[in-house]
Amino acid sequence: MARITIRPDLTGTVHMVASPPAVKLADASTGLVATDRESGATLYTVQLVETYEGTAQLIKVTVPEGGVDTSLAPGSVVRPVGLVATPWANVFNGQVSNGVAYRAESLSVLSAVALPANAAVAAPKAAKS
Repeated sequence: MARITIRPDLTGTVHMVASPPAVKLADASTGLVATDRESGATLYTVQLVETYEGTAQLIKVTVPEGGVDTSLAPGSVVRPVGLVATPWANVFNGQVSNGVAYRAESLSVLSAVALPANAAVAAPKAAKS
């Protein structure tokens, strides 16, 4: 089967980080880290919210180690550089699953969000009665 890649037109789109970069695993059961076939660089996945003309979708983008700031915080606005989309389909136990895999050369930060160091552990104050 021929592999098709599509270069999406990003005109008018905005991409915002939904979850921080995470190391991509080639095999979750063994913990084997995925690497780029050509450069050997560690691969990361970043979930982005892509908005266009009032609609939004969540996409997961794979980016090589040198192309992503691993400290990106949710809410940061980025521009995927060299973004390609590759449609895929698999048949397993007679069930067909399909989707689109996204990959970018890098993520260019347009607007970073600074979160307080204790943001994840901050608890609301108890109400006084």
